[in-house]
Amino acid sequence: MLHTIVRWIRRVYPGVVFGGYLIAFLLAFTMVFMLPIGALGMVFLAVMALIPVVALLALVKAVERPLALRKLRRGDCPACDVGSITTSHDSGSDRVGVQNAHYACGACGSRFSDRGEDIQDDDDDAPAPRHPAEHPTEDSPSDAFRSASTSASPRAMTGELSGALSGLG
Repeated sequence: MLHTIVRWIRRVYPGVVFGGYLIAFLLAFTMVFMLPIGALGMVFLAVMALIPVVALLALVKAVERPLALRKLRRGDCPACDVGSITTSHDSGSDRVGVQNAHYACGACGSRFSDRGEDIQDDDDDAPAPRHPAEHPTEDSPSDAFRSASTSASPRAMTGELSGALSGLG
């Protein structure tokens, strides 16, 4: 129960902080016209408030990690509380001879590191799906080029490519 509350706080914390800074911005913007020195003071306070904001997030993460590890070692998923955790070992560690354990939930698909932290999938590295209009049709000259580029011999590739190019002109 405690881990669920701490996890919820960690998940909503950035949005709450952003909302607070947005309200402070709107207040400072209105103060520019009424009391310019007040707006300058609000900017200074907002910058100085970053220190406790970041420290509080680090504290929440430090409290959540051991709670998540306890659940993972029991075989329960910290995200969905279902007992379907599988463990895999990775030898790609910074330290020689040390293996890192990774935990994955079979029910919700969440993954966790050996320290109990969430592992986010890097979907940014995956190529974006192509639009259907970008795919060549069967009658396009690029089909001949594609079949020529997959042929085994260079002579066959040259012959098919020259045939495709002669059909264009």
